[in-house]
Amino acid sequence: MKQMMVTALDRTLPVYIETMGWNEWQDEFIRPKGYHCYHWLQTTSGAGLFECSGKSVTLSPNQGVLLPPNVPHRYVTTSHPWSTWYITFNGNHAPFIVSSLGLATSTVIRWEPDSPLTNLHRRSRKLVGRNFDFNGMDGSAFVYRFLIDLKKHGQVDNQRSLSQHHVRLMPLFRFLEENYSNPALGLAHMAAFMGVSPQRLNSLFRLSTGMSPYQFLISLRIQKAKELLINEENITVKAVATLVGFFDASHFIVTFRKLETITPEIYRELNKYSAGKHIQNSNTWDARDE
Repeated sequence: MKQMMVTALDRTLPVYIETMGWNEWQDEFIRPKGYHCYHWLQTTSGAGLFECSGKSVTLSPNQGVLLPPNVPHRYVTTSHPWSTWYITFNGNHAPFIVSSLGLATSTVIRWEPDSPLTNLHRRSRKLVGRNFDFNGMDGSAFVYRFLIDLKKHGQVDNQRSLSQHHVRLMPLFRFLEENYSNPALGLAHMAAFMGVSPQRLNSLFRLSTGMSPYQFLISLRIQKAKELLINEENITVKAVATLVGFFDASHFIVTFRKLETITPEIYRELNKYSAGKHIQNSNTWDARDE
């Protein structure tokens, strides 16, 4: 086990590591009052029985469980040797981070063998071994990266992971990138391209992006419009609206203001200096290369 030295500065970080370790021979643990920090336990080989909240589950390789503080639990080996990797963490923003990511707690989380989570125990041992500051800001970054990977690759109740949904929608993302300027493009066209019903596509999109396919398309059009407003200052707002797939300028302006809180004209004005500075810097680098 690696017991981290937690300094006063560490405790001011949004999240920090308390302990981290790899057990080749996992012993039985009984915690009637739980643990005082967030506690992640995953199986690296073998299997063990995990009991929590009145449920008993088997933790096999590529499976783990995330426990909030003070949740009673018990785990014991069922297949010798049972090897595990764990990390405990805390911080003023730890509950908010776990909650905002929508991470499942007190239940089994699974992932594919090629996921970054599979070899996390090996990578963490190397980091701790060579970096004295790992328990500080580097450790905080490590915990956040781990929680992001858990959100991205974790699967609960046999549902696809976020990354799997994203991969499935990748052909459509490319299709939208190439066809966003078509004002007639809509949900029916997107569903037909993917070979699924509009209802199914809507469900897949919300799982992957948190928004509907139409909302995603509108956001993409506004993103492209922002690029044109900054980089093509001679193009009128009406022309920008047409180029990014809006039927008329008024609808474009209303939509732009709704998403960005300012009008396209004001957005362009605010970014004039930034665009000019970027061009100047680019020319400077070109001169150096000559």
